[in-house]
Amino acid sequence: MGKKTKNSLISILAAVFIFSFLLQPACLSAEGKMPGGGRPARFSRGLNLAYWFWLNRGEIVPLEKRVSLSELKNLRKMGLTFLRVPVDMANIYEPGLPDRLNPERLALLFDGLRKIISCGLAVNFDLHSISQEAGGSDYSGPLGKDEKFTEEFYLFWENLAGKLAVFDPDWLIVEPMNEPVFLGEEEKWPPIQEKLISIIRKKLPSHTILATGAFWSNPPALLRITPLEDDNIWYVFHFYYPHIFTHQGATWSSEWLKTLRQVPYPSSPEAVQKAISLVKAEQLKKHLEDYGQESWNASRIEEEILKLVRWAESHGARLFCNEFGAYRDYCLPSYRKAWITDVRQALEKYDIGWAMWEYDGSFGLAWRKGKKAEVDREIARALGLGFK
Repeated sequence: MGKKTKNSLISILAAVFIFSFLLQPACLSAEGKMPGGGRPARFSRGLNLAYWFWLNRGEIVPLEKRVSLSELKNLRKMGLTFLRVPVDMANIYEPGLPDRLNPERLALLFDGLRKIISCGLAVNFDLHSISQEAGGSDYSGPLGKDEKFTEEFYLFWENLAGKLAVFDPDWLIVEPMNEPVFLGEEEKWPPIQEKLISIIRKKLPSHTILATGAFWSNPPALLRITPLEDDNIWYVFHFYYPHIFTHQGATWSSEWLKTLRQVPYPSSPEAVQKAISLVKAEQLKKHLEDYGQESWNASRIEEEILKLVRWAESHGARLFCNEFGAYRDYCLPSYRKAWITDVRQALEKYDIGWAMWEYDGSFGLAWRKGKKAEVDREIARALGLGFK
C-alpha cells in the first residue's frame, strides 16, 4: 500500500470514527468525562419529571411545552445522568384497541423520550399509576383486587414492552409499577410482580427491569421480598424518612401532618421546641417530642439505608432509590438542604443510584417562573451538582 493511499485510508477511518461518535447521545459528567461503570453509572443521579404524562394539567402536550431542551441540556451539564418519567396508565391505555395502547399518545410520549435521550439524559420509564384521577394515592388501584383488570394489565404491559423495545437498553430502564400499595395484603404483590416481569422480559431481554415491595415502596416492604432469578433486575425503594419532617404541611397527607410547621432536621429534644410551641393538640406535641428523642441525623439515615444494603448484599441484588425528597413549601431551606445532603451522600456511599422527587414541583430542584425554570443552587449543591 502506497504512503499516500495509506494516509488517505487513515483519514477516512478517522472521519468515520468522529462522525459515528457525534451521532451518539452525549453522556458527559459534570467534569465533561464519560462516566465509567456502564448502566449503573448512567442511572446514578436523576430527577423525576412529573406533570407531563403523570398529573398533567389538562391535555398532554409535546415535551418541549413541558420542559425545554435547553433546560434538559443544562441539567446534564450540572451532572445529572437520567430522568425518571412517570406515566399514568390512563394516559396511554386504550381498552378498545387490540394492543390496548393509544397510538397518538404513545407517539407523543416516545418522541419526548427520544428528545430526553438526545440531550444526554437516560430514561427511567415509570408506570406511575393506574389512574391518578380515579385512584388518588392508591397508585396500583384495582391491580390484584380485580382479576379481570389484572389480566388486562398483563396484556397491556406485554404490548407496551414490545413497543419499548425500540429504545437502547443502555439508555432506558423499565419500571412496571410505581409504589404498589396492597395495604394490609402486601404478600399478594410479589407473585403478581413476578408474572409481570416474566411477561416483560420476553419482550425486553436486555433491558433492566425494576422491582419493588408493596406498601408504597417503603423500605420495610422491600426487605420482605425474595429477589427473582434474573440478574438484570434492580430493586427499588423510596426514602422519605422521617415522614414528620419530609411531609410537614403536605395538604394531601394525613390530617396531623398538614398542620406542622418548622419541624427541624437534624432532630433533638432541644431542636423540636419551636415546632412544639406552634401546635395545640397534645398528640401532635407527643409526635414532635418523639421525633426529637429519635435523633434523626446523617448517622440515623445511613443506619436505615444500611438495612437495605445488607439485604441486597445477602441476595446479590442491586438497589435503586428513584424517589426521595422533602416538601419545600414548609420545610425550612436550611433543614431541607441538610436532609437532602445526608440522604444523597448515604446513597452514594453504598453505590445506590438515585432520583430526587422532583424537577420543578413542590419537592423540586427548580422554581418555575412562567416559562423559565430557576435552579435552587443550594439544593443543587446538596445533590452534589455543579454549574455551567
